[in-house]
Amino acid sequence: MGKFILLFVTATVMGGSVLLLQSDTDRLQADDRQALRQEEALAREIARSAYNRIVSMARKLEAEQPDLTLEELIDQIGGQDNPLAGHLKGGTYEAWLYPVGGASYGAVAIGRYKRATHQVGAHRLMRRTLEVTQPSQVKVTFLESMAGYCSAIYIQRFVPKNNNGMGNNPGQCDPSNPALGNSCENQQDIELRGNGNGKYIALEPELVFAPGNNRDGAEALYSTVLNPGERVNFILAVDADFNCERRGDTSIDINDPFFEYTRPALVESVADFNQMQEGEYAMIQPHPTRPNVWRIAFEDLIFSRAKLEDVKRWSYGDRKWRKRRGAQWGERNGKRSYGGWGWTKIDARGYYQLEDYGHMPDFSDQVIEVEFIPAPAS
Repeated sequence: MGKFILLFVTATVMGGSVLLLQSDTDRLQADDRQALRQEEALAREIARSAYNRIVSMARKLEAEQPDLTLEELIDQIGGQDNPLAGHLKGGTYEAWLYPVGGASYGAVAIGRYKRATHQVGAHRLMRRTLEVTQPSQVKVTFLESMAGYCSAIYIQRFVPKNNNGMGNNPGQCDPSNPALGNSCENQQDIELRGNGNGKYIALEPELVFAPGNNRDGAEALYSTVLNPGERVNFILAVDADFNCERRGDTSIDINDPFFEYTRPALVESVADFNQMQEGEYAMIQPHPTRPNVWRIAFEDLIFSRAKLEDVKRWSYGDRKWRKRRGAQWGERNGKRSYGGWGWTKIDARGYYQLEDYGHMPDFSDQVIEVEFIPAPAS
């Protein structure tokens, strides 16, 4: 009996020791997890601060140097090979820019705090892309119009919200209000209405090219005078059944069920309503030598966002969608890609050389050139 009691007491003590040890281990692990969560939160805060810093630097430089090219912007702010780096809030950060197509850039920031690392990034459109700087009309020319899907082109004006209508401005007239055709004769107080959420009001799209295909070289003049500060959007509306029953119909609305889907060149940024971003299915490039001239290349087939962004950023590559390793910019390891290394070929007009593949995004399906022409003196 005594031996049994001794064994029982010994087992109880050992069991209690094990429970205490397990409790201490659990507490230490919980403390470690809590510490790691705090480190992750600080790394995230550092990354966001660094991202805001490099974007602010880029925007400031763009404002100071309106004619700055995308390549010059990245060189001066910092690319992957010469990132912006420093110490912040007890940790470190790296941040850099990289080109996306011809008029957008990506900004990336990595924050580090002890064991934690956090990365943030987003794409942004260059200032003045498709933005009116003086009273202008718009000339649109088809550079390429593939024989496949039937499509139409619409123009859409994004008017600054500070346009507050006829009648309540100095002189009782706001000539930038398009509601009365730029006329100040009718002194009505007509406020602009649209569906914009931020800096701009989006007016209803207007037809530039009626449904059709095979229109290489076709030109159209949008004669309405655009005012400084406006953005001009172009939208590809696609009829994907090849029959093109509404061919040449100049009365067709962009919301007509004849169109299966639309491809806007510009979209309002969800993250920052004061900014515009490039549409997923469009690639905008300013002309290298002609001011106020842009090429907009549309992809009219349906692809995943990852494939569209890969071609915009890296070009066509070997045209096989597979995992890559050792890519520049440090963001593509282990990710699927077509394997390109950037846009290096230039066509006769000075733009990036587009090619036609079909099985991958090529942005060569419907390609237009847009030119802002100074409005005639009235």
